[in-house]
Amino acid sequence: MRIIRVFTVISLLGLLMVPVFEANPGGNGDSTRDFACGGACHADPDLSAPSSAQIVLVTDRNETFVGGPLTVTATITGMELSDSRLVGVFLTVATFGADDSPDHAGWVIASDPNGGTSNYIERYVLDANRGVEVSWALSAPMDESSHTFHIGVHHGGDGIARLASTEASGGIDIEVGPIPENFPQVDTSWQPPTMRGLGEETMIEAILLNVTNARLEWRISGSLQTNVIGATKEGNVWNATLPAALGPVIIEYRWLLSNEDHDTTTAWMTLSAEDISSIDVNPARILMIALAMSTAGLLIGIQRRLAISLVDSEISEYPERDSKGGNL
Repeated sequence: MRIIRVFTVISLLGLLMVPVFEANPGGNGDSTRDFACGGACHADPDLSAPSSAQIVLVTDRNETFVGGPLTVTATITGMELSDSRLVGVFLTVATFGADDSPDHAGWVIASDPNGGTSNYIERYVLDANRGVEVSWALSAPMDESSHTFHIGVHHGGDGIARLASTEASGGIDIEVGPIPENFPQVDTSWQPPTMRGLGEETMIEAILLNVTNARLEWRISGSLQTNVIGATKEGNVWNATLPAALGPVIIEYRWLLSNEDHDTTTAWMTLSAEDISSIDVNPARILMIALAMSTAGLLIGIQRRLAISLVDSEISEYPERDSKGGNL
């Protein structure tokens, strides 16, 4: 009896201590980081081997305005790959070193390639020849200034940590100027959605300034085919609805804005769909506990029945006798 109780308690503790394994949509280390993090989070730049990675860096415009949009896209191919096939990509400003993440220069990352707001993201690369393409949507600093964007890559290969960057090519220069008069734009308070659940339509709402016509353009990440949805205005707010995602896919979307003087677009935003691993696991834990308790109760009941049967059989086999040796 005591052994069964101990076994039941150990089983319950084991179920409660089992970790819940969830896939992280943002990878295993997406964060705001400097390229040269001193080897604390990646290989030390001074000890890393050369890389064969080829990096192509482009932007959707050569200049923007104070608080205006910018999309930065990098295509990385030809890199060596470790057994994990994981590649880390940094978006930085100025030269590589301390405080080189865009936020230190006043840029705001509205959306990263994985649906977050980090300047460092991780992607799995199955084929180095096909490589990986990643894009960031940013809002410019609130002062007129000049900036140079760079891409840094951390990856493995042949058991050696490797680094690649656009430092030798000079990166790409962006000028931040004044806001043109009567220029269509999104209100600075807008926070674009970057995550959603599977099977859910997503309404994109924003306050648009100096806009007479607005549409929402979207595409599946990595695809050249785009779709355009008309937006409707309710008061000062414009909205358009993106179709539901039936799988854990990433789509990109942006506003197409116009008035009598200007036509423009916002930066591409990233919207990720949560997969099944991100559901609430508490009901599953409760179910496991309930099953464990039911099983324990069944085992205890069986043990008691066996004990009673054993006692009855002993009584039948060895009936009690009186003090004179006779049967009662």
